[in-house]
Amino acid sequence: MSHHYAIFSARYAPLTGGVESYTQNLAQELARRGNRVSIVTSKLSDSPDYERIADRIEVWRLPARSLMNARLPLPLRNGDYAAMFRQIMNSTIDRVLVNTRFYSHSLEGLALARQLEAPTVVLDHGSAYLVLGNPVEDAALRAYEHAITALVKASRPIYAGVSAKSCAWLETFNIHTSHVLPNAIDAASFREKASHRHFRTEFEIDAEKTLVCFCGRLEVEKGAYALAQAAHLCGDGFEFLLAGEGSEREQIEALGLPQVHLLGTVSHQDLSKLMAESDLFCLPTRSEGFCTSVLEAASWGLPAVITDVGGVREVYGTDPTYAKILGDRTPESISQAILSCKQEGLVGHFPELERNVEDNHTWEQTATRLEALYDKA
Repeated sequence: MSHHYAIFSARYAPLTGGVESYTQNLAQELARRGNRVSIVTSKLSDSPDYERIADRIEVWRLPARSLMNARLPLPLRNGDYAAMFRQIMNSTIDRVLVNTRFYSHSLEGLALARQLEAPTVVLDHGSAYLVLGNPVEDAALRAYEHAITALVKASRPIYAGVSAKSCAWLETFNIHTSHVLPNAIDAASFREKASHRHFRTEFEIDAEKTLVCFCGRLEVEKGAYALAQAAHLCGDGFEFLLAGEGSEREQIEALGLPQVHLLGTVSHQDLSKLMAESDLFCLPTRSEGFCTSVLEAASWGLPAVITDVGGVREVYGTDPTYAKILGDRTPESISQAILSCKQEGLVGHFPELERNVEDNHTWEQTATRLEALYDKA
């Protein structure tokens, strides 16, 4: 039996990010199974208010105010908003999925589900509090997150986490669940789309040098600056390519390290090629629900130096063979872990990792879990 899913995601393409990618890929798999999918998001760009992007997938972009550089959109409940919401209400939606707890947009999805009497899943994509790096602002964000979670809980939805870490994090809000709807990847497709760019040639990196790659925002929470400092401590024999943009770029450039190369924002094709050429993946991030770049790195069989965030144990194992788990994010700890990988021969590409991702982390499996969750409801 086919269904009509509404996926509420406060941010969506053309904006990029983990939740946006998750929404897009899950929608495609649900549609492939014969379901209809309405993605309901915020209008934060020049994209059309309504867009049909595939035979069974449509996107509604509700009017919104952009706060925190579009990281925290707020619904703008004007006449256009009301008219669009009525149209969504009058469709045949019978299942609602809300991505994350902490957006006002999420409350809109819960309100729609109540009116339609549709079963609702709230999927958490985090594993720690949101932070901005300012103690006062961070305290306000924590208070906001608890307040809005209390409103979400009033609707009594089904809860799930994108990883075991996300489920454990929900305990902070007295939410208990063991339902995991994990992030996933089409590993073969990711490898096949690799571009023809040659990073070692472009940056004059000798074949005998160990190439370490990073993919993420150049922000404090991702650990980009700490990684650059660790690069200096690693000494000769290593080169570091960092893909991404962010506020730490100037700090990293100011270090003047010849072995650290900043790529800026790269295409998905170039990212795949970067991982194909690299020997080690490093991401000293503060928190992740289930980091997509972990799946991408493992798709190429790359070992990792990484913090114990969501998705790491799922991909690399509870007692990781192909990963060094960081106890902290200091440059000293990062450099020691990278040097240990080199000394132990934990660099290069490992087919076992590729097979694990291909066999156990597919969108087909995630969609099956989601459908089973609704069937039980």
